Amino acid sequence: MDSTPMTIPECAIFVRRWFEKAGQADGPLLPDGWHGGRVREGSFYLRDVTTADDALIMRLSENTALHIDGPLQICLVGSDLVISGYRRVTLRWRHYGGDCSAPTYEKIYDSGAVRFAAPAGVVINM
Repeated sequence: MDSTPMTIPECAIFVRRWFEKAGQADGPLLPDGWHGGRVREGSFYLRDVTTADDALIMRLSENTALHIDGPLQICLVGSDLVISGYRRVTLRWRHYGGDCSAPTYEKIYDSGAVRFAAPAGVVINM
């Protein structure tokens, strides 16, 4: 996995461009497995990516968000987007189909990688 050091704002631009090319992503594949528990079960769109202090904040479809505390490394593995080297990743989500009153769930990861898989047949070069 080859990665180039980037600032957090540069990582946000990279993520935005990757999702523009991919359209959507399968995953995320987290250090403990696929979000939702099944391989490539969930597809997500990027609603927004922002930065705050030393963090990358990804708001995805389906009431799902990732808060990634830097520093971090970001790269492509094949056409997949891989984020690693972070201090902490916090995944927050509401149960699929839940409205604003649905409970929010949270998982925290202190090591490993987060991977977004490009849809089948999509080739991404950055």
